[in-house]
Amino acid sequence: MGFWERLIGARPGEEKDRQRLLPELLANYRAEARLARQIREHAAHAPHQAGAEGLRAVAEEQDRIVQLLHDKIVALGGEVNHKVAPPKGGKNYWVRIVLDLEDTLALRRRYNEQASYRDPDFPDIVALYRTLEHKKARLSALLRDLALRADPHALD
Repeated sequence: MGFWERLIGARPGEEKDRQRLLPELLANYRAEARLARQIREHAAHAPHQAGAEGLRAVAEEQDRIVQLLHDKIVALGGEVNHKVAPPKGGKNYWVRIVLDLEDTLALRRRYNEQASYRDPDFPDIVALYRTLEHKKARLSALLRDLALRADPHALD
């Protein structure tokens, strides 16, 4: 395998079929479902109503992302396992929001990388990843705002 094949991640003549997408989509689904559950739990432990409402709004948007991935997996003939990893916890409200923000940013980067890798072979998957990336950008902004409001030193 030459330099370019290693860089691109494909071997000459390797066929990229839709079945190879299922494990990738399932991993994304599990990560998103875990994050939705995590944000809901963090909303339940928020010390004030405004923070709880903000996190619940983020969790609702997160549920829509999970549903998009679920629908695509089913459309490709895959089955979704609804078991997800346990959510991450934190010592206080601010730490929990920062964990949610970090996970959201990591998923956004993942979708950008996956869209770049799958383009131009699977335009429908690339469109899905770009949509998810934009949704994650919006959620990142909401979580960043909640984190700034939660941190008393952020405005110093």
